[in-house]
Amino acid sequence: MSFLFVSDHLALDFAATVAWRATDPKELLAGPEDFARWAVAAGVVDRLDTVTQDDLTRARALREAVHRLALAAAAGEPADPRDVTLVRRAAAHPPVRPALHDLGRVERRGGVTEVLATLATTASDLFGGPDRLLVRRCAGTPCTRLFVDRSRAGTRRWCDKRSCGSRVNAAAYRRRGGRPEQG
Repeated sequence: MSFLFVSDHLALDFAATVAWRATDPKELLAGPEDFARWAVAAGVVDRLDTVTQDDLTRARALREAVHRLALAAAAGEPADPRDVTLVRRAAAHPPVRPALHDLGRVERRGGVTEVLATLATTASDLFGGPDRLLVRRCAGTPCTRLFVDRSRAGTRRWCDKRSCGSRVNAAAYRRRGGRPEQG
């Protein structure tokens, strides 16, 4: 299984490790090894050797708090203080630290606690700063991904133009009977 990174923010890509939340939820972090693979694929660490079931439980709890905070940000609603506390506690630990080895070569080392601290720190930066106002829900059905809208006009509708945007545009084309829109 491969992971998608289209949210324009690490914390939101982490929240998206449950796909199709509203219709047919698919847990992408089914086992400890999945969390390790995700952390490497996301570029948080170069290698994550030991992940226990308890570590996975902590990761999922953080992910769900991040997801709820993102939903609140997208809706312009207040955050649940329990989610804020969970993120703050995870961010209190030392994050993954990059070590420069040479030009173009950096090594990122850390264990599960450091990975979770890094994710919580990025979530804190997002939800504690002005970019929280840019968090959007994908308009593609049945997508439930959240993303940061950095478009110039602030009108981005889809998490990814190639997947959700393309699917919506193709459906509109079919509804028109395969004829281009008249402008």
